[in-house]
Amino acid sequence: ARANERCIHELFEAQVRRAPEAVALVHENERLSYGELNARANRLAHHLVGRGVRPDQPVWSCVERSAAMVVGLLAIL
Repeated sequence: ARANERCIHELFEAQVRRAPEAVALVHENERLSYGELNARANRLAHHLVGRGVRPDQPVWSCVERSAAMVVGLLAIL
């Protein structure tokens, strides 16, 4: 599928494969590479699945603007 036909999390995963060491996120004093951000999001996603969250099930997130917010959004997607 072309880039404009893919979801944001699919585009993110493609970027992780292309440049895992590249800086993906900077928030205040925290910098995460694509690989680090992906690893954190995957850990949270697995935790959510372990808690019973299933595909297409709504998940609520309430977090201040931070690296954790981005991790949470990617994990939910």
